[in-house]
Amino acid sequence: MSSTRIQDDLLKEFNETKKMIYEQVELLDPLATSLRKPAAQRLINKGALAFTEIVLYLLFAGTILFAFFMNKIYPFYILTEMKYKPEYRPLGIEKIEFLNITIYAVVGIIALLFYALARTVRHIRLKNNILNLAGKNIKHIVGQHLERKAVIDAIVQRHFLELPNTHLEEGVVTSANEVANPGYDEA
Repeated sequence: MSSTRIQDDLLKEFNETKKMIYEQVELLDPLATSLRKPAAQRLINKGALAFTEIVLYLLFAGTILFAFFMNKIYPFYILTEMKYKPEYRPLGIEKIEFLNITIYAVVGIIALLFYALARTVRHIRLKNNILNLAGKNIKHIVGQHLERKAVIDAIVQRHFLELPNTHLEEGVVTSANEVANPGYDEA
């Protein structure tokens, strides 16, 4: 009696494992395929993102330097002259100072935007590395599942007559001779 219960439990576990492996392969295989890219394409993307990140950090630093040397650069030196030259006094010192502060604020905002873009590109680059690793690991898992699926299929073929036919209606047991051959027409 106990060997029948053990066999029933083992058959039930075997069928559950078979079902799980088939479902996971069906689920993970397209995911692994979509996450994996050719090495050359991945290298180009990684290089382009790294280059873009460096350029954006350099633009951030350049914008900060520009803010410090703005009063020595051609069109912007006029802002400094406007404060000290008497011919610009009728404009009002408050308006001139407000214009000067506004220009520095705009340059500061541009610098912050370059910095934010550089950080965003860095996050994208790191996320792509993680996705590549996930794709590699999922592909490895799918390979293991395919090996397990092949073993399960071999066991099913080897013990076709002893295993219950779970692909048919529940509770109906058939023999190998009762399964229809799709390649044979009786007509």
